[in-house]
Amino acid sequence: MKLATLNDGSRDGRLVVVSRDGKRATEAGPFAPTLQAALDNWVESEPKLRARFDALDSGRVAGTPVDVTRL
Repeated sequence: MKLATLNDGSRDGRLVVVSRDGKRATEAGPFAPTLQAALDNWVESEPKLRARFDALDSGRVAGTPVDVTRL
């Protein structure tokens, strides 16, 4: 599972899930808006993030192209 933070001007940035090939990303979801939120509640957020990663990586979620200048 790959995670990244987008610089959105906030202190912590916005958490996204990145495809295995690093070419697409999708929002982590309301359960983990930031990496800190995911870590603070890892037991609950990890399975949801992993499911989101699997959906993105398999193509069930389209995702958007990754702009590495925003990571």
